[in-house]
Amino acid sequence: MEHAADSQVSDDPDHVRIVEEAAVWFATMHGGKASGRNKNALKAWLAADPRHAEAYADINRLWMGAIELPGMKDRHLAARKALTRRRLGKAVIAGTIGLGAWRYLASYPFADYRTATGERRAVTLADGSTIDLAAETKISLAFTRERRGLTLHEGEAFFTVAKDAARPFVVEAGSGRTTALGTAFGVDYRDASATVTVTESAVDVTLGSQSAKVSAGSLVTYDSRHIGAPRQSETGTELAWREGRLVFTQAPLGQAVQALNRWRSGRIIVMSNALAQRPITLIVNLNRTETIVAQLAEAVPIRIVAATPYLTLLFEAG
Repeated sequence: MEHAADSQVSDDPDHVRIVEEAAVWFATMHGGKASGRNKNALKAWLAADPRHAEAYADINRLWMGAIELPGMKDRHLAARKALTRRRLGKAVIAGTIGLGAWRYLASYPFADYRTATGERRAVTLADGSTIDLAAETKISLAFTRERRGLTLHEGEAFFTVAKDAARPFVVEAGSGRTTALGTAFGVDYRDASATVTVTESAVDVTLGSQSAKVSAGSLVTYDSRHIGAPRQSETGTELAWREGRLVFTQAPLGQAVQALNRWRSGRIIVMSNALAQRPITLIVNLNRTETIVAQLAEAVPIRIVAATPYLTLLFEAG
């Protein structure tokens, strides 16, 4: 996970200190006990340096959830020149026309099955197939006499398919589709990229004219343009959520945090690109998500700032 900060911002030697101070002020003002003296002191702090107001505004935007910084950077800013947080803020403001309607539709309100943050759900379909849904997952069904169709709009699910040779079981995720007559497999689809992990029998994955057969013990990934080659899977890692665990082995901290945010209340933000790339090995008990931040601190050197009970900022130690 990446913060909005870029190389231009990180060159400021006072940047980390200012963001930490902004986080403390934000926590003070939103803790329900801010006094008149606190409010006056905050006004003075904001007026003392334009960077103070900018940092405070950034914390507020994160708290309000108006933007998803990692997704925005990955999908919209990767090919552009580096942006300062001020420029990014202006771009966000310009892009928030109709944001309420967009956010509502982006949550797939008409999906047949959905899970919230931290929620797991098991569903039995009319044909006897079952679906295990991970957190923040949305699925729609389109069963006909000829075809058992499903659309994974977003998230991760594991399918145990009842055999029916006359009605193939097809899961569409993004631009690709996974077809099985009777098998067990998982599909993880986020940010226009999908991973299909097979634990029983085999599936056919197609993307336009491309296709790949994936057998038990293997997985394949695809995006909007390309299917990768099947490779050996580590089901104890990829599908550990089904057993109430998340397993990260030398995974980038940012990637791990992005996954952890789907399983706990509140949000963790990694405050620098360098820290986001730090490898981390960690096993998380999903029944004890309150210990996640402490586990992160044990696994990698970080400095933690709890801006509010629901917003935690991670800085590089030292």
